Amino acid sequence: MAYRETPRSRARRQAARQSILSAAEALVSEGGFRNAGIAQVAERAGIAVGTVYRYFQSKGELFS
Repeated sequence: MAYRETPRSRARRQAARQSILSAAEALVSEGGFRNAGIAQVAERAGIAVGTVYRYFQSKGELFS
């Protein structure tokens, strides 16, 4: 049986993505791009580094 996305799982995925973006924005505003590594973004968002890469393929894609 194929996986069917539910409104609840879609909302959870969107919340995680927004959390990553918010963490990245906060880090850049505090110390610039140099201080906003993927590990720091993940730590600020409260998720694993691998989860960041689930939503964004690279640091460049995250910050673009």
